[in-house]
Amino acid sequence: MAMSTFSLAILSRRQAELRHGLRIAVAGMLSYVAAEMIGLPQGYWTVFTAVLVVQGSVGGSWKASIDRLLGTLLGAFYGASIAMLVPHNDAVTLGVALAISLTPLAILAALYPSYRVAPITVVVLLLGASSSSEGPLLAATLRTVEVSLGGFVGMVVSLFVLPARAHALMGDAANRVLQRLADLLGDVMKGLVEPADPDALQARHDAVRAGITALEAIVDEAAREKRNYLSDDADPEPVARTLRRVRHDLVLIGRVAAEPLPQSMRPALEPAFAAFSTAATQFLRAIGEAFAERIAPPSLDAFNAALAHLLSALGAIKGDERHVALVFGLEQFQRNLQDLVRRAGEFARVRAAAEEPGN
Repeated sequence: MAMSTFSLAILSRRQAELRHGLRIAVAGMLSYVAAEMIGLPQGYWTVFTAVLVVQGSVGGSWKASIDRLLGTLLGAFYGASIAMLVPHNDAVTLGVALAISLTPLAILAALYPSYRVAPITVVVLLLGASSSSEGPLLAATLRTVEVSLGGFVGMVVSLFVLPARAHALMGDAANRVLQRLADLLGDVMKGLVEPADPDALQARHDAVRAGITALEAIVDEAAREKRNYLSDDADPEPVARTLRRVRHDLVLIGRVAAEPLPQSMRPALEPAFAAFSTAATQFLRAIGEAFAERIAPPSLDAFNAALAHLLSALGAIKGDERHVALVFGLEQFQRNLQDLVRRAGEFARVRAAAEEPGN
C-alpha cells in the first residue's frame, strides 16, 4: 500500500514528463504508419524527425519543426548540387565532394544552430546507399518529403495529443525562480546582522540564475506560440524581465550584506530585519504559487508594512554609503514586486477569462 502511494505521488509530480513521453511515442508510431502508407524509401527519416520535433511545449515543437525542415532543405539541395557538379565515382573524388559540401554547412551550423541538421543531411545524401541509386536530385526531394512529413506529424501530435502550452510551463518555471529568490532573500537578510557563508550564498545565486535561464527559454517558446497564432495567452516576456529585475535588487542588497552592519546598529535594526525577511519571503513564495496555479496574486500589504517599519528604523540611524545603498535597494525591490504583482494578475486574468462559460 505504501509503495503504491509512493508510486502515485511520483506519477503526480512527473505528469508533464509522462505526457511528453506519450506524445513522442504517438508521433513516432503515426509517422511510421504515414511513411509506410505513402511508400517512402527511407521512412526512418520521417520517424526520426517526428520524434525529434516533439518538444515540451507547442512553441518548442514549432521551432524544432521549422529548424529541421530548413536544415534539411539546405543540406539536401546544396548537397545535390555538389553531387551533380563534382564527379564522385571513387573514394578520393567522393571525399572531395564531401569536403566541398560539408565544410560550409558545418561552419553555418556552428554560427547558426538552427541549421545544425544541414551537415547531417548532406552526409546522408552523399554517403547513403540508396542515394546513389536514386540520383542526387531525387534523393534530395525524397529526403525533404520525408522530413516534412515527420515535422507535420510531430506538430499535429503536439497540438492535439495531450498538448502542453508554453504558458503553463512558464508558470511553473516562474514559481521555481521565486522559491529560489525567497531562499536567497532569507540568506541575504541574515548577512546584514551576522557573517554569511559566501559559498552558500554563491550557490543560491547560481540556482536563481539557472532558474531564470530556464524560464527565459520557455518564455521564448511562449512568445513563439503567440507570434504564430498558436496561443492568445498573455505576453510572456514582461514576466521574465521583471524577475530579472527582482534578482538584480537582491544582488544589490547582497553587496551591502557582504559584511554585517556595524555592531552599534544591529540591536535597533535586527527585529525590523527579521520581520521584513519573514514578510518578504512569504510573499515571494505565495506569488510563485500564484504563477504556478494562475490565480490572483497575494496582497503586498504585509510586505509594505514590514518594509515601512524597516525603512523607519533605518532612517532613525545615521548611516554611511552602505546604509544609503541598502535603502535604495529595498525601495527598488518594492517597486519591482509591485510590477510583479501586475504581471501575475495579467497571467491569472487570461486563464480566468478562458474558463468563463462561452469561451
